[in-house]
Amino acid sequence: MAFDYKKEYKEFYMPKGTPSIVTVPKMKYIAIRGRGNPNDEDGEYKQAVGLLYGIAFTIKMSKKGDHQIEGYFDYVVPT
Repeated sequence: MAFDYKKEYKEFYMPKGTPSIVTVPKMKYIAIRGRGNPNDEDGEYKQAVGLLYGIAFTIKMSKKGDHQIEGYFDYVVPT
């Protein structure tokens, strides 16, 4: 079964009603930096998010190919 970050780390995806400090455990991840309005059709932010999802799905689908990424485990791509 694929690892689902939203289910395993609910405290990060479903915050409480009041601000609080949380400690995020050490983990590997991919991230982007984008600027501007995420609703701009041709904006830098929207383009960066598109690249992020493309990379995340490429890594996820690598399990079906000949090259196996060291340390890979199946996961759900968060939305």
